[in-house]
Amino acid sequence: MVTDSLEAPHLSFVQPCHAAQEWNTEIRHSGRWFKDSTGRTLLMRGVNVCGSSKLPTHPYPGSTHLYDEKLFWDHRGVSFVGRPFPLKEADEHFNRLRAWGLTLIRFLVPWEALEHQGPGQYDEEYIDYLRELIALMPKYGLKCMIDPHQDTWSRFSGGSGAPGWTFEVAGMNIRNFKETGAAYVHNTNAVPGDPLPMVWPTNYTKLASCTMFTLFFGGDTFAAEHTYQGGSIQQFLQKSFIQAFQHLAKRLVDLSAVMGFEVMNEPHPGYIGLPTLREYDPIVNLIFGDSPSPLQSFALGDGIPQEVGVYIKSWPFPTKRSHTRTINASRTSAWLADQSCIWKQHGVWKLDDAGQPVLLDDAYFSKDPITGETVDFYRDFYVPFVNQYAQAIQSVKKIWYCFVEPLANERSPIFTEKDHHDHMVYAPHWYDLNCVFYKKFNGLMTHDVQSLQNGGNVLGATYFGRNGAKKNYRGQIRNIKESGLQNMGEKPCLLGEVGIPMDLNERLAFDTGDYSYHVHFMDAVIYALETNLVNFTLWNYDVCNDNEYGDHWNGENFSIYSSPRDDAVAGLTFSTDDADLHTRLHNGGRVLDAAVVRWNQLFNHGSYGLIHIIFFFLGPQRPYASKVAGTPTVSEFNMDALEYTLTFQPFSQAETEEQIASGFDANDTLATVTEIFIPAFHYKDVSLDIQASSGECHYAPDRQTVYHVYERGQGCDIPDVITIKIKSNKSTAEGTCSIM
Repeated sequence: MVTDSLEAPHLSFVQPCHAAQEWNTEIRHSGRWFKDSTGRTLLMRGVNVCGSSKLPTHPYPGSTHLYDEKLFWDHRGVSFVGRPFPLKEADEHFNRLRAWGLTLIRFLVPWEALEHQGPGQYDEEYIDYLRELIALMPKYGLKCMIDPHQDTWSRFSGGSGAPGWTFEVAGMNIRNFKETGAAYVHNTNAVPGDPLPMVWPTNYTKLASCTMFTLFFGGDTFAAEHTYQGGSIQQFLQKSFIQAFQHLAKRLVDLSAVMGFEVMNEPHPGYIGLPTLREYDPIVNLIFGDSPSPLQSFALGDGIPQEVGVYIKSWPFPTKRSHTRTINASRTSAWLADQSCIWKQHGVWKLDDAGQPVLLDDAYFSKDPITGETVDFYRDFYVPFVNQYAQAIQSVKKIWYCFVEPLANERSPIFTEKDHHDHMVYAPHWYDLNCVFYKKFNGLMTHDVQSLQNGGNVLGATYFGRNGAKKNYRGQIRNIKESGLQNMGEKPCLLGEVGIPMDLNERLAFDTGDYSYHVHFMDAVIYALETNLVNFTLWNYDVCNDNEYGDHWNGENFSIYSSPRDDAVAGLTFSTDDADLHTRLHNGGRVLDAAVVRWNQLFNHGSYGLIHIIFFFLGPQRPYASKVAGTPTVSEFNMDALEYTLTFQPFSQAETEEQIASGFDANDTLATVTEIFIPAFHYKDVSLDIQASSGECHYAPDRQTVYHVYERGQGCDIPDVITIKIKSNKSTAEGTCSIM
């Protein structure tokens, strides 16, 4: 049966306030799939909010190109109230995210934001602000996951995350990190007026970050003699971290928008597992700029000048050694006055008769110093911490999910039967690291960095053209997803971070307005995600973004939103009667303003073959099935043909009975309804040709939704497979639905 009527049989459930991309009911799961209360399969899309949340709002507006000698070092007197945006702007931004089909928020909350004043002292004003902000989300059908975000440990070691006092616990002097090469901190290293180089990940090979991660995850093993207040430094740091986020959990426990807590953004092993301390493997680590070896870092931190290699970008390897220079000629120490190098204290290295550093145990961090057994970071240190953290969070609310991830682009950690499995989600990150490092994409050639890091050759890891990029990315994400199923079991997969830099190709598009490379880059990335049927949150939505300073954090420019050139429309209230609402909500969308005029011109003149040039679907701005009345097997958007295809297997009677037994309301009317998001920005003036192999369909443009329903019950034959195809229809002014 075919219908265009809102009140047609089986479609009377459609209510004016109902939209396909909203999640106002409890999100559950069954095996690898997220589910709604009726048992429908959810394919969730969202965004990280936001990059600027890594930085405080007080005592100065945090931006890493700014530096104030007095204010920057006041790490106890800061405030993050107003991150990600002021409460008065929340309606505007949440409204925009819903209009874009982004209804899952990965909500950044750095440890520093909660506990900057000192151990056990929580910033209740900031938490009150978070409560008010998150309480608004259900109004817009939004859900969120709390992300304890960090990058290279802390702002004071060149990233974000941990409070400044954690360095004091370890005996380190944050003011001396620049002179000793212990960290590259943009605030203190940047020369005013110069563009910031993309070097922050190199801090993962420097003394400050490596030492803190090693102490946090493996202090009991590798630094047993270094204690704090008479006890284990590892236990003190881990307990402080867990209790801080458990406290936050208790304060947020009554808010329905919260679906769970992540463990830690991109947890790093520090020195743990390094096979040698003489050098870093350039295939595994980013070696760029000043690049002391681990041994040289120890010496520099202990006040011993070293001549270190300086690396620049190159090809086919990411970097090459250009020259050397001497660091720390002033013989400054990275340690507090009454402290010295932890690793020298533990017999890792010493000074020879000439006063130069020599290794005593090159493989110190690759084995247990007492037993001599080889260590594995994920197995021996990270997963045990995950178990403790998950149990602490779920002691507050049992049904909350705990999101677990490895480093970006790495395989999943292995969970054994002894580990915590209840409500665990695999939440890896993926980027085209080659394009992100060089900030270049021309659509001609891409590389499988994942393969290269695992020993593959350059020729076999090279892909050509747009279709090659799609194949490349699809394979990488498939490998990451399958590693989670293999190593963690049948658990949902949610890509917590994925995105593209907007300042590609030397920022040329900012001047020319030609974003065609961005279009094809993003299309290849989202194609790989949707065809692998994974949930994801894009990196990122940042209200501070502008073309000059990007996301205002370490030279990054990933935001899918940028400050609009004209006044933003604040305090919007969603109304389907407002014909201009969607246009106003798209104010600030990256390159969307550049696309509108040309889209209308081309469409009105029938130039469909050129639409793909400017049809910039910013991830969400493309059709996708948000709720599927069965198990999805194909979800794919063809940008050139403007055609979306969904194939799914309807639930059998046995599966329905099993869902009912598991507590799902699988007999509800909505249980057989599939909902597909249709972005109004691109489709509101376009009729659709909708074809379904079985069942009925209805297009509700004011709700940005195509609804499909099939019959089941006594006397009904449930099809084994249902395929739905949706494309623009230029031959008729009215939308059509038909049976294939």
